[in-house]
Amino acid sequence: MIRIYADYREKNSGVPDLLKDLGVIVIFDNLSVADYVLSDEVGIERKNVSDLINSVFDKRFFDQLNRLSEAYKEPYLLVEGNLDRIKEITSRWKAINAALLSATVDLGIRVIYSSDKKDTAEILLKMAEKISKKTTHFAINLHEKPKFENLRDMQLYVVESFPNIGAKLAEKLLERFGSIENICKASVIELEKVIGSRKRAEDIYKIIHSKYSKENGENNKKKNNNQSSSVSLLDFLEPK
Repeated sequence: MIRIYADYREKNSGVPDLLKDLGVIVIFDNLSVADYVLSDEVGIERKNVSDLINSVFDKRFFDQLNRLSEAYKEPYLLVEGNLDRIKEITSRWKAINAALLSATVDLGIRVIYSSDKKDTAEILLKMAEKISKKTTHFAINLHEKPKFENLRDMQLYVVESFPNIGAKLAEKLLERFGSIENICKASVIELEKVIGSRKRAEDIYKIIHSKYSKENGENNKKKNNNQSSSVSLLDFLEPK
């Protein structure tokens, strides 16, 4: 089955419903970049003619497409609707043409066109089918990764990725332990002293020290379904 990820803001556009009618599994998510994601490398920004014009004149256009080109190896802009309407809506139609040209030449965005929502859904399906033939499995990253200016920002980003650890706590942990390596070596008690919460300290310890297994997610779901009691720290540790 073909799977396509769609941003929640596309839910009422009608396109996801048309995709479902074509047999596509549509998975909604809060996408930080793109309206549709077909693979880890392919992100698509969809704009109807009116939205295209508005986004160019209110200066959202280049910000959105710049982030799209940074997040995906193959970024696409899908323009939906009758392009003749651009001249009907605005006398500054040349600015729209210039923006589309700049998106292609300067940002490397691939621009594709559809006549209507039905055409859009069919294009997305055909693209997804071609991608699925190239690979039997791929993991899709739905979240934008920021660009880093220095090592410190990279370290903070890694530590902030732990659950319930914001920028301030990440900085406190790095200042206390000196490096990500030392944070990983810290005991639950040492982590708790900095974080101020036993539960959060245990969560981080479990993430760092539990052996990775593809079955872990399914086993934990079954465990949660069969047991009403909460899972303890010991459940995540390998027996000595």
